[in-house]
Amino acid sequence: MKQQIPLVISDETIRAIQKVINEVIVEATTDSELISKRQKMYMNKKEACEYIGVSFNTLKKFIDEGLRVVEVAGIEMIRKVDVDEFFEKHTA
Repeated sequence: MKQQIPLVISDETIRAIQKVINEVIVEATTDSELISKRQKMYMNKKEACEYIGVSFNTLKKFIDEGLRVVEVAGIEMIRKVDVDEFFEKHTA
């Protein structure tokens, strides 16, 4: 037969536990959003700027220097793999 042992937890301890749980949820959500963004294969030019961390004008320079742009359903898109390869080739 199972025995139950009463457990008394102070309000302060409960608040501390809730705080930790909330922090874990926020971190997991943020990590999930980052993973989702990384897994997206095609980006529009705005997303490509955000991914690279550059302005639109700088992105246009990269395109002029050979960064590949593909057309998907009439929309210009940039593949993440192409961005990564471009930077591998153009960094010393």
